Amino acid sequence: MTANAWAWVVTLSYVLVATLWVLFSDGLLLMLALEDQQRLQSLKGVGFVLVTGALLFFSVRYHLRRRRQQEDALRLGSERFDLALIGGNDGIWDWDIVNKSLYLSPRSCELFGLPVGSSPLGDWQHLLAAEDRAAVHAALVQHLRGTTERLDITYRLARPVNGVSWVHAGGRALRDAEGRATRLVGVVRDVSEQVARETRLLQAGVMFDCTSEGMLICDAGQNIIDVNNAFCKITGYRAEEVIGRQPNLLASGRHDSDFYRQMWQQLMCSGRWSGEIWNRRKNGEIYPQWQNIIAVRDQRGELSHFVAVFADMSTLKRTQEEIDYLAHHDPLTKLPNRLLLTERLNTAMARTRRQDSELALLFIDLDRFKGVNDSLGHNAGDQLLQLVAQRLLQLCDDSDTLARLSSDEFALLLERPLGVEQLGKLAESILQLLQTPFDLAGHLVHMSASVGLAMFPTDAADGAELLKNAGSAMSVAKQRGANSYAFYTQDMTEQARLRLTLETDLHEAIQRGQLRVHYQLQKAFDSGRWVSVEALVRWQHPVRGLIAPGEFLAVARQTGLIADIDEYVLEEACRQLRSWRDAGYDVSSVAVNMSGFWMERGDIVGRVQQALERHALPPECLELEVTEDEMMHFGEKGVALLDRLAALGVGLAIDDFGTGHSSLLRLKRMPVNKLKIDRGFVVDLPCSDSDSAMARAIIALGKSLHLRVIAEGVETAAQETLLRDLGCDLGQGYLYNRPMPATELESMLDRVQS
Repeated sequence: MTANAWAWVVTLSYVLVATLWVLFSDGLLLMLALEDQQRLQSLKGVGFVLVTGALLFFSVRYHLRRRRQQEDALRLGSERFDLALIGGNDGIWDWDIVNKSLYLSPRSCELFGLPVGSSPLGDWQHLLAAEDRAAVHAALVQHLRGTTERLDITYRLARPVNGVSWVHAGGRALRDAEGRATRLVGVVRDVSEQVARETRLLQAGVMFDCTSEGMLICDAGQNIIDVNNAFCKITGYRAEEVIGRQPNLLASGRHDSDFYRQMWQQLMCSGRWSGEIWNRRKNGEIYPQWQNIIAVRDQRGELSHFVAVFADMSTLKRTQEEIDYLAHHDPLTKLPNRLLLTERLNTAMARTRRQDSELALLFIDLDRFKGVNDSLGHNAGDQLLQLVAQRLLQLCDDSDTLARLSSDEFALLLERPLGVEQLGKLAESILQLLQTPFDLAGHLVHMSASVGLAMFPTDAADGAELLKNAGSAMSVAKQRGANSYAFYTQDMTEQARLRLTLETDLHEAIQRGQLRVHYQLQKAFDSGRWVSVEALVRWQHPVRGLIAPGEFLAVARQTGLIADIDEYVLEEACRQLRSWRDAGYDVSSVAVNMSGFWMERGDIVGRVQQALERHALPPECLELEVTEDEMMHFGEKGVALLDRLAALGVGLAIDDFGTGHSSLLRLKRMPVNKLKIDRGFVVDLPCSDSDSAMARAIIALGKSLHLRVIAEGVETAAQETLLRDLGCDLGQGYLYNRPMPATELESMLDRVQS
């Protein structure tokens, strides 16, 4: 309401009230016809003045209070608006088009580089950078004409002091009834940092899509939110196929959980991780890449994103592998060359020293190779070398290294555990393999070779010496004539040939029934009775006489004959026990050894069941012994086999206990009845404190597992006394009897019983 209107309202209200009061009061006095009306008239006037004065007072006070409240609200709103502008770092401009005046707030003057209170309406365009003047003028004209709803433009200011800066102007025109712009009001803001950030983002976007390195961005939950073109090219995935999924879809499976755990620990601790990693493309191909991962944190220090940048290393790897291959391999046969053989030989020797084991080197030289080159040409000679390499590879294991040293010389490095006799057998196999004719373009060529063998550390102290000595052994073989082999030392040569002869004779021994079973008694310490016997194999050689098992069982294991020997001993022991029982001898059970080869490849359960049924023996009269190392080697498979044997009712014992590597958890689960202390812990009793402690520990372990304990190798009464005092249940050894044939044992039992 305007001031004039407000004044008229108050005046007319007062006149109306006064008139009504006069008319009412006068009429009332006339009606009452009271005396002394003059005085009453005066009192009436005074009352009128008081009443109207009071009404005027309250009316004026009410309206003054409302006005003050409105002024306070207006001032507060103005203050809030000013504070908002200050907080937003914005300036205000107000262009009165009709009166041709321009108002700039202090912040606007600061942005334009003008003194506070300036009004540069006449020539304001000179403040703009020359490149933006035309665009700003066009935008302004379009808005004044009504083409655009708002004025919204970003431009540069060419300030002489602070240099070029970017500002954003936004505003809106006020128009009259005819639509003509009469006033233009808006705000201006410094957006230099925003433009700089947008420029950097634009540049980063261009780099993101144009770089040859793959990039992906994940949120804090490791969900992919963006990938670049190089990522799609390298991995084969389209962007829409991976966005929203996690990077583990690229995992190759070549890295274990420890690798990823260490990677994430380093990433979260230091904020970045770099390294080589193998990933999988969409087509399933596994490839190497060098990857850098950065953890991005916001202004509060909280994790917001992960950025990964990676380069495909497959081409580089292939190039490096090709270069390395050419440097370390023979181009003709594709075998390792002398350089690679030397490297592997030195590495193998270092490993052999740590493991206290052996390795062997075979030096192979073709006989009369020069004649092939001279008669058929070098192409035929090259073809022959390739065929020789292919044949030799047939005899190699994965751990072996077959190398070509020179024209017709090859070397075979063996890291697998092979004894002298096995090396001799391998050399024989090489010679036989090369004796088969070679077809060279229709020409059948017969070849032979000379092989020299040397072992480390027996024959050499380093790789060069070992290669030299193997070559010397080859020369010795060549001097003996074609198609021959020789060890570096003559003793080893003779030993290898002896073992090879022994292997041949052992085959005949099994076929011709030359094996014998001897028996050794087992004594119960508590009663002093003979409670059982152990069946032990011997070989009655027609020339060499009786051969102990230590000389031929190793050969039997290497040749696979041990299972046949085990089955023979099982059958003979059951037959003999039946005979003793029928004859009245007090022998309650017999123990038979069970080899690892028999456990792995033989039908033990079926053979045991058949032998017991064939000789009408109860299962509890048979005890099977297996060494500690073999039992641990077969693991859960061995436990399952023992469970099946235990289900038959036969006794089970662990032989040579204390010499291997037992798992107590697995030992607890095995259905064994007896532990057998190895003789190595008995031989020095009772003098050795360490052996006494070891025997005491094994006996205590057996007792805690409710197993009977037997000691082998008991040779003195003092040993028997100590073992009995330690709680051992049984004893076996030369103190009681040496292993002997059944007839001699029967005589001994007869003497004891009589």
